[in-house]
Amino acid sequence: MTSFKYYVGASIDGFVADQSGDTHWLRPFTELPGYQTDLREFFDTIGAVVIGGKTYDTIVRDINEGHLQWPFGKKPVWIFTHHELPSLPDTNLTFIRGEISFWSRDIAKSAGAGDVWLVGGADLAGGFIEAGILDELTVVTVPVFLGGGVNIFGRGANAQLSELKIRELGDDVFASSYAVS
Repeated sequence: MTSFKYYVGASIDGFVADQSGDTHWLRPFTELPGYQTDLREFFDTIGAVVIGGKTYDTIVRDINEGHLQWPFGKKPVWIFTHHELPSLPDTNLTFIRGEISFWSRDIAKSAGAGDVWLVGGADLAGGFIEAGILDELTVVTVPVFLGGGVNIFGRGANAQLSELKIRELGDDVFASSYAVS
């Protein structure tokens, strides 16, 4: 059965973006060998990807500025958005509007035998919690204190978590995975 998983990097005080919405403070940690290995192992289990419109727009901007290459290969990518967004060549994109629960079956089906990675944004992740669809949360915690910004779920969502595993990725970076109930 396909699981919906939110794998996200966060500051030690629980923010995924700073007060201006920027995530570039996280970039140096994503280059650590331990992080790269953990993400690659996670990505190998993924059959489809879900992204919010703001996150997708940031990825497109970084690609256009030459800072990033399309990170999801040929996997189907579902983008929840309320705005018209540009498409990218050689990608498998589906732009959608509406309720998460309405689209979750189609998204899961597109993942084939793999799981679904909820990349972000935080508000979309909160929506998956509220809809009761998120199965697993992995937070890669980095040794940065932001003091404010966008929290992991971006809204007042709540859920009970059960520890699955905690991994040290090097340089005081930890990945903590939890089952969401």
